[in-house]
Amino acid sequence: MSTALPENIESRAWHHVRELCQTIGPRPSTRKGERDAADYCCAAMQAAEIQNVRCETFGSGRSAYLPFGLAIAAGLVGNLWQLSRPGRASSLASLLLNGAGALGFWREANFQNNWMRRVLPKGQSQNVIGVVPAREETLKRVVLVGHIDSHRTPLVYSSPRWLKAFSTLVGLAFIALPVCGAAAGWKVLRDEKKLRGLHFLSTIFEAGVLLLIAQAETSSFAPGAHDNASGAATVLALGERLAKSPLGNTEVWIVNDGCEEVGAYGIAALLDAHGEELRDALFLNFDMCGIGAPGILTREGLLKSYFPDQELLELARRVAAKNPALEAREHRGAAYTDMGVVAARGFKGLTIDFVLPENHSAHEFMGYWHQTRDTIENLDPAALEKTHRFGWALLQEIDANSTP
Repeated sequence: MSTALPENIESRAWHHVRELCQTIGPRPSTRKGERDAADYCCAAMQAAEIQNVRCETFGSGRSAYLPFGLAIAAGLVGNLWQLSRPGRASSLASLLLNGAGALGFWREANFQNNWMRRVLPKGQSQNVIGVVPAREETLKRVVLVGHIDSHRTPLVYSSPRWLKAFSTLVGLAFIALPVCGAAAGWKVLRDEKKLRGLHFLSTIFEAGVLLLIAQAETSSFAPGAHDNASGAATVLALGERLAKSPLGNTEVWIVNDGCEEVGAYGIAALLDAHGEELRDALFLNFDMCGIGAPGILTREGLLKSYFPDQELLELARRVAAKNPALEAREHRGAAYTDMGVVAARGFKGLTIDFVLPENHSAHEFMGYWHQTRDTIENLDPAALEKTHRFGWALLQEIDANSTP
């Protein structure tokens, strides 16, 4: 795999996408494809003479779906127990199982340790890290992040209607956990046989969601061109440019992290290892940058909302206003990115992704998000270049604001 720099540094990301997508292919979390991608990113950083390049390993979950499936299954078992053997003992069991499911579901959705993570199998992943020192005195630190792993291609991501239906069912299944737990607790106190219909309906919802989760867990892995070879490649290209033209007063960390798709384990491992050193750093995450125009993500999260750092958001708005040809726009996300963990832990971060006009051919396919069509043939080199220029301008803006 060649790592020689082309003359046009703004086209460099396309080279990296090609290597990650076509030479390596799908990059499942904790599996060989992800390890091969990490090796490639490490070699690319070293070839660009980025300093202090290293690969840091960490333990990670292996599935995006099994933790939530296990939480819902706990509630399902509690409801079935309640339906098959009414009484105070079964009500108490249902209370405990639904409560455990609700607590585990909430904590998993908010990147917190929980009982499902402890019982499910784990694998090893890695973060590739390099550093570009400031040209002069270091007054600020920026961390560029782009995850290298790719997701599965479940049925529920095959169309906007499927995704909306799945989100609704999962939402109902989650709400059912504390509601059924509370109902079971009331039955423990009152020893009554009411609310049987509630447990029956919840059982149907949960069984349907578990079937969809089972299908998702057995689906193939996406090639991951847009999500997220494009983001990882953008970070590499910016790192290569910084190595040749460092910022005046800003040290920049270049990070290609693993296991974002299964719960953002990579960024969590980075903060575990370097949180004290990076406490005042600004995190810029690049996720899905290969189609359309640069997007400025203003809200994300599954159950709880997470927001970008206001300082970074204002700087991004300023860059967008100064560079109208880049067509950067703000929007809200439908799930989570690595910045969810950054925000949840009190660090300062912002995600740059993509926005599409409604008449764009990829709009109805959600940018080929978690689909088999997420291939390099469906990317736009011009979109990568726009994101590179936006990221570079944002770094210049940050550096200009770091001077005392």
